[in-house]
Amino acid sequence: MIPALRTAQDPTRFALELIRTLMLILCLVGWVMYPLELLLLEHWTEAWQSRIPFLVAVPGFVFTLWVLFDRKTPWVRIAFILTMWASVLTGVLGAYFHLVWNMEGDINWKFEAAMEAMAGSRPVLAALAFTHMGVTGLLSIYRAR
Repeated sequence: MIPALRTAQDPTRFALELIRTLMLILCLVGWVMYPLELLLLEHWTEAWQSRIPFLVAVPGFVFTLWVLFDRKTPWVRIAFILTMWASVLTGVLGAYFHLVWNMEGDINWKFEAAMEAMAGSRPVLAALAFTHMGVTGLLSIYRAR
């Protein structure tokens, strides 16, 4: 993104590349800060599933940083896109598991029960931060040459 920003030929292209670069920088900050927050909150249990956000964050950070400087290498681009989709899936599944955990064994999908579970001890919307980073990463590289 940065090389494309530096070589932009017209104001429209410059603005587009600037937005893409800023989106990737926000993603990069997120890949560092969200796992740090999870670490400070001691977001792990005996189950291996609680470590998935940490495992997704490592390639997320690496490929986001790499794409920031080189988005034309085909395998890096594909790895970045796959990592962003993995992040989207991680966030959606994390939100689902937080919601089910908050239902405390009595799974009830009626609106009132689901809304009560949303306000439970496990923050359902917090898991969607990974979905946000994945979607932001995908949007930043969409139709980028």
